[in-house]
This record gives sequence, structure tokens and C-alpha cells, in this order.
Amino acid sequence: MSLAWAEPALTDLEAIQEVLGRDSEPFASRVLDRLIDGVERVVTVPRIGRIVAEISDERVRELIFHSFRIIYRVEPSRIVILAVLQGGRTLADRREPRRWEVV
Repeated sequence: MSLAWAEPALTDLEAIQEVLGRDSEPFASRVLDRLIDGVERVVTVPRIGRIVAEISDERVRELIFHSFRIIYRVEPSRIVILAVLQGGRTLADRREPRRWEVV
């Protein structure tokens, strides 16, 4: 099983880096490094995350890492990271209303 990052999720990481980096660039880098390391565990246990309530699709799951929601989709041969949301944000808060359908 492989791991892929959808473009919107990469954009999320850049935004998080920018916001956290305003106070401390080294802190922002450490947080993102740990977040990315944590995401890699889904490759060995794809269904480790819970089903995302807003979607109710067993293939779309989430991991909680500190104050971040990492939304991913389980596919037959890969895991696709769809979004990394801060705090209590929901997928409904996004401009792209159906991010979980990203190819």
C-alpha cells in the first residue's frame, strides 16, 4: 500500500506552516514533521482512523493529531491524504465542498 497527498492537502500543510511559522519557524517545522510522520502509520493500518462524520463513507477516515484533523481515503492500493484541518473546522468550512472525491 502506498501513500499519496492530494494537492488540497499539500496546500493545507503550506497554510499551517505559514501560520505557525509567524511565531516560530523551527516550531512550525517540528509540528509538520511530526504530523507527516504520524500520517505514515495509516499505510500499515489503513482503517486506524475513525469514519468522518460529515461524510459517512467507510473509505473516508480521519486521524486526530494534536489539534489537527487528517482526512484520508482508503483505496485498494493506496491511501490518499485529502485534507489537514486545524482545530474544530469541518469539511463544510472548506471552499471545495466535496474534497473527499479528489482523485
